Amino acid sequence: MDPQVLRSIWPIFSAETREQIQAIGTKVLGLEQEPAEREPDLLPSLKRLVHSLKGSAASLGLMDIEQVVHAIEDGLARLSPGDRLARDLVEATLRGLSSIEVALGRGDVGEVPSIDGLPSLLTALGHEAEPPSPAEGFQQDVLESLEKLESVLIALVSPNVPDRGALVQSAVAMAQGLQDGAEAAQDARVAPIAERVAASFSKMAQGGDAASIAASELAGLLVELRTAMTPATPGPAAPSSKPAAPEAAPARPTAETPSSEPVAGSAPKGQVDQAIRVSVKTLDSLALQVEHLIAGRFQQARRTESQRELLDRTHDVVVGLERAASQLSLSGGGAVLDSLRTSANHLRDVQKKLAELLKEATRDGEQLNLVAQVVRDDLRDLRMVPSAQMLEPLRRTVRELGARLGKKVELVLAGTEVRLDRRILDALRDPLLHLVRNAIDHGLETVEARRASGKSEAGTLWVRVESRGTRIAVVVEDNGAGLSPERVRATAVKRGLLSAEAAARLPDDQAARLIFQPGFSTRDEVTATSGRGVGLDVVHATAQRLQGAVEVAYTEGQGTRFTIDLPLTLAAALGLLVRVGTNVVVVPSDVVKRVVRLAPDDVGTVAGRVVARVDGDQLSFRSLAESIGLPRLPIALDAGKVQTAMLLTLGQERAVFAIDEVVGQQDIVVRSLGRHLKEVTHLAGAAVLDDGRLVPVINAPELLRAASPTARVTAEVRRPRILVCDDALTTRFAMKALLEIAGYPVVTAADGQEAWEVLERTQCQLVVSDWQMPRLDGVGLARRIRAHPTLNRTPIILVTSLDSPEERAAGLEAGADGYIVKREVERGKLLELVRQLMPASG
Repeated sequence: MDPQVLRSIWPIFSAETREQIQAIGTKVLGLEQEPAEREPDLLPSLKRLVHSLKGSAASLGLMDIEQVVHAIEDGLARLSPGDRLARDLVEATLRGLSSIEVALGRGDVGEVPSIDGLPSLLTALGHEAEPPSPAEGFQQDVLESLEKLESVLIALVSPNVPDRGALVQSAVAMAQGLQDGAEAAQDARVAPIAERVAASFSKMAQGGDAASIAASELAGLLVELRTAMTPATPGPAAPSSKPAAPEAAPARPTAETPSSEPVAGSAPKGQVDQAIRVSVKTLDSLALQVEHLIAGRFQQARRTESQRELLDRTHDVVVGLERAASQLSLSGGGAVLDSLRTSANHLRDVQKKLAELLKEATRDGEQLNLVAQVVRDDLRDLRMVPSAQMLEPLRRTVRELGARLGKKVELVLAGTEVRLDRRILDALRDPLLHLVRNAIDHGLETVEARRASGKSEAGTLWVRVESRGTRIAVVVEDNGAGLSPERVRATAVKRGLLSAEAAARLPDDQAARLIFQPGFSTRDEVTATSGRGVGLDVVHATAQRLQGAVEVAYTEGQGTRFTIDLPLTLAAALGLLVRVGTNVVVVPSDVVKRVVRLAPDDVGTVAGRVVARVDGDQLSFRSLAESIGLPRLPIALDAGKVQTAMLLTLGQERAVFAIDEVVGQQDIVVRSLGRHLKEVTHLAGAAVLDDGRLVPVINAPELLRAASPTARVTAEVRRPRILVCDDALTTRFAMKALLEIAGYPVVTAADGQEAWEVLERTQCQLVVSDWQMPRLDGVGLARRIRAHPTLNRTPIILVTSLDSPEERAAGLEAGADGYIVKREVERGKLLELVRQLMPASG
């Protein structure tokens, strides 16, 4: 497993595995009870848990953990529901679970999650350890030789070296032996380094300045060799217990030499950030209750204000009564005067009590408001994750794609510490991958082309996340050839998106935006990387769905920059309440540049398009009522009066919309309208105001899109997807990450039934499914797919821990096109099979 992927998956695997270990231990102890005293489903549920854990470990290449769990599974397989587990096997099983917990602890602090005493533990469980592979044996030999070479180097730089020649000769022989072994094992990493090590040791035979220079070179080479042989670990590499270089000959810093300095801001070794997994359903429920709390606070504030008004009116009544009593006393008064004064005094007491209650209510309301705001902020933080989770996996994508296309690419990541809503991060993975692939394939030139144009051979690709107040920007920029509007126009005409006349009239900036149209591609032939006309349209559609926009800027010959502008969070936002006719709607405040007053002379027609002049610019002008589908009502301009309007801005898109009145501004929580109204494109959702009214929230990007003069085409191209189905979260996440890094969009499901529901509403080109799952297993899912009139040609791959001819035959008989064992997933077998079965079109 790639270290980068393993690091991103490890927290999920570690948390999930600890939960599984606890459940397995409880159920194993339950097997010591009499059959009549057990839960009816105890043994089958225990087998499912163990099987799931084994598959997760195998998919991540954690062979020590997999072997222990496999041994436990074999022991359980021999049991019948009425059998009791032998005491010695219970103890061995619990010891095995404890050893896995120790391994998880090592992984949490960045060490290799290995298990001590593995052979004896497997023997106690009735299993034998798997012999090491030739590659693993060679790796162990390299590490042993490396320690000896480091010892020789330390001895050679000492002040007095007895028999220097013999030491040098032994080191050279050792390095040459490493080189021969590497060539025999076909290890392309070790052979060239070992050859350079042998040559450098030869230079140390005479001593003097040449030996010092050679020692410096050797220090770097030995560090490089150790780095090449260090196994993948889930966290930062543990420091070596031996010095990689002697003090007398420090290693010269190179691009390949990892720094021994701790990363700024990183936790010291042994300190692990404690975290728990929270169900998304629970989080959403909590968010809903916080929304109710905020809404209740707003309503209480309104009631407090009403009480204040009543108190003021009570004060006026008391003053009136006292004035009447004074006037009555001048005319003699009598018994009526006494009654009036008594009533006034009683009312005055009531007024004082009301004032005290109002003061307490105001104080309690302020405290409640503070608590509600803290809870809202904490809940928002729960949803916020560092953008590094989205950016770091791009390193492997860039490396693999650059090598495939024969291009040298340097990736520069920035803003990895910026935190954004997890839902936005998940939605951005595919669009960002498309932009990166597009930049490498279309933007950056080949080595020969860059050399011919006077550029450096390696192109640079910058990917950064920038915080912009209440919004964020995801920027993908390259220093390649730059976008060519002329080529875009020619492609649009060739593909029938525009006529030649319309294309010629289109300004360069609007022509550049044609690349976001579905089906648009400047590639004349389909390759493994591009040419299908999908990718950038997905970027544009995703940005709009997230209440954002995507912009493109370019300089021919120098590079292209894509910017996705998005809200920081999808939870709460500040909304501007505006009235159109008799309706009140909410517009997100972060896209409202300003509210303007337009005179009749400020609005006119240009080239058949209604425009408004704002700050010297002519911008599209539309009625908000008409734009959101309300009946056309007269506006102030129709009567020659000054018109209230709002200027909306998102990226480079700007437009002016006529409204009747600005009602106010309020914090809102946008709620989904449900699947029945999801096709109403101008609505982003609904919000509850502080007076309890439910009002629509306007989809500002859609309004701006509709008002834009850019040519639009209505054809829709669906992006092909792979469906990954597995009941183990870790395995599901691992396969998803593996496929996404290879460039495939992925949707996931937790079991066969959920996968079937996904297939019914989402177009998928291939299905990768686990075998054993609750509700509907992989074989049952395959049979359903094969029986469906439109899905029956969808390729199916079964991924399972079962590896016997009988199970393989059963899977293929059910209609599966491919069958692999989970331990083969991280060895590249899954990607190889996917590439064979993925349809060429789409």
